[in-house]
Amino acid sequence: MLRFVAQRIVTRAANVLSDIVDRLEFRERLREHDVWNVWAEVVGDLLASKAEPTRIEAGKLFVRVANSTWMQELQFLKDDIRSRLNHRLGTPIVHDIFLILGAAKPRRRKAPTAEIHPVDEAAVAALVPSIDKPEIERALRRLARARARRLGPAAARS
Repeated sequence: MLRFVAQRIVTRAANVLSDIVDRLEFRERLREHDVWNVWAEVVGDLLASKAEPTRIEAGKLFVRVANSTWMQELQFLKDDIRSRLNHRLGTPIVHDIFLILGAAKPRRRKAPTAEIHPVDEAAVAALVPSIDKPEIERALRRLARARARRLGPAAARS
């Protein structure tokens, strides 16, 4: 019984919020800005990295494109993109797409974090033999230290 009441309250809260947004004067503007939320999903990662929406005015979506090659490609695809955007948004928000030439902002990707291990100098010294050319010996030691930092303690021994 308690679960049913809690579920009804959550459902009612969602309905109330939806009703409030529908009554606002700027609800159409809010829906227009959903384009940014679904852009990469609709056009794909490759195209999203080369083109990005910059603004939308009266149903006209302005898209900044990285270069003229991609602009030409988008010119052929813009009707399809418009229909897929409207389908994904559930309402005909985008009436036209206007392409602007200019580099798209690079999408941030998470950089892989490389673990840096401490270097065992005794293991590095045992790995690199003494050579009569000091500059070659220093270079080999530097190489062994870098390998040990990247791969861990086992790398300095092998």
